[in-house]
Amino acid sequence: MLGIKDVYAPIEVNGEEQEIRTSVNINQSQLDDYIANLNKEFEIEFYELFLKNEEEIEIKLNKEKQKLIRLVAVKNNKRFSKTKKENYKIGAIICNQK
Repeated sequence: MLGIKDVYAPIEVNGEEQEIRTSVNINQSQLDDYIANLNKEFEIEFYELFLKNEEEIEIKLNKEKQKLIRLVAVKNNKRFSKTKKENYKIGAIICNQK
């Protein structure tokens, strides 16, 4: 779908390791299309995440109302970035459940 490839990454949820679908190397247009398609059936939100360090990202969700669908790394289209971190953003696609 939309040329987005899945990679499974281990995450820790309440002290238990699970695997979550992760997409890499997509651009903002692909992300927007993906979210628009999901929004036809579900209530979807995108949260940009900030790294605490190079390996750890912490997400706090309301377990009864939210579900993590996938993590994404979105390429920035800037040609002359000052740092590597400006070349991408890490985000979480969350489904809000009723």
